[in-house]
Amino acid sequence: MRRALLVLAIGFLMISGMSGSENVYAQAKKKPIKLGMVADKTGANAAYGYSHEKVVRAAVAKINKEGGIMGRPLELYVEDTESKAPVGALKFRKLAETYGVDFVIDSNNSGVAIACSPVAKELKVPYFPSASATELSGEKGNRYVFPACTSVREEAKGVAKWAVRNLGKKWVTVVVNFAWGWSSEQDFKNYIAENGGTVEESIRVPIGTSDWLRYLSGKIPKDADAVYFACFGSDFLSFIRDLHAVRPDIKKLGAVYCFSAQDIKAVGTPVEGAYCLTSYPTTLEGLNTKANKTYRELIGVDPEGKEIGTGTRFVLAYNWAMWQSVFALKAAMEKVGWKGREDTPNVIKALEGTQFKEGVEFPQGDMRFRPQDHLALAGLYVERVVNGELKVVAKIPVADAVYPPMADHTKEPF
Repeated sequence: MRRALLVLAIGFLMISGMSGSENVYAQAKKKPIKLGMVADKTGANAAYGYSHEKVVRAAVAKINKEGGIMGRPLELYVEDTESKAPVGALKFRKLAETYGVDFVIDSNNSGVAIACSPVAKELKVPYFPSASATELSGEKGNRYVFPACTSVREEAKGVAKWAVRNLGKKWVTVVVNFAWGWSSEQDFKNYIAENGGTVEESIRVPIGTSDWLRYLSGKIPKDADAVYFACFGSDFLSFIRDLHAVRPDIKKLGAVYCFSAQDIKAVGTPVEGAYCLTSYPTTLEGLNTKANKTYRELIGVDPEGKEIGTGTRFVLAYNWAMWQSVFALKAAMEKVGWKGREDTPNVIKALEGTQFKEGVEFPQGDMRFRPQDHLALAGLYVERVVNGELKVVAKIPVADAVYPPMADHTKEPF
């Protein structure tokens, strides 16, 4: 009897062991979903590449910790664009052809994103750039490209009505002399006129200029109410210092990016009272929701916008767009039951027009990709420097920022 019981017990253990082994084997067989990232890790946009990579890695970690996408883990492959368009396009191709990634995310550099766009279409790999060039939702975009953030045109249109009502009707634009600056200049001028204002003077300054006085002195009309400026980093610091020397009384409104990662308190008097458009508030106080608090903790940013662990100012511009892209992609894949490249067209269809609701996965607020041109429809904010601190003073609704589609990608075949 004892012998029989012992045999039964051994048999049970063997069966249990086989079952356990099969489960482990089944888990191991779950093929990872490969996500590529063209990050601007070096070059002019290196600060953005650093922060965007950190944010995407945090999103991937969250998804994998919670069971992956339909039980399959996400694997992230990162390549450096060097902030150069030709390099970015080559790295996109490397990710798709060498590593076999299923989707590609990032590049804050508009030149890189525009160069990658036709490659995405050629290789049939959906691409989610964080660049704001308006053309990415127009003639430079296609059905495989989903610009994850608000565009320059969306931002200029959104703030124009508020600017005329609150800051004045007579404007001067001052921008850095490259594509982003040109678009900011032209779109702001058009929408200011649409809202009853005028741009009296337009000034372009070469990027990397340390002395802005020679571009500003005598160029700003005495009756101008305000300046709309588009510059960032060291250009912003030089501009704000020299504008204060020329016209300390004039009202100032910056385009998205301008205050990004700046130690406003250290800038001091020249920036006091200035306004800046943003797609995401710098401080937690500016968007004090449970979802945003959790998101900031997950990406390692404190309530003041500093990176936890280093204490340096984090580049928050469009980090939310990278985070939300990963979760929009996850939602679309789960909606259609994506198994491989043959299901990618269905993922694209799911992304076109799906409404994503505010939450930890979408901390910036409700958003969707417009079907025709894949424009990311999301709200905007206006920050102001008050006693050396950034305060949100207005929220721009989506309705004020939206403009007619410049393309209809839904008519494009896969």
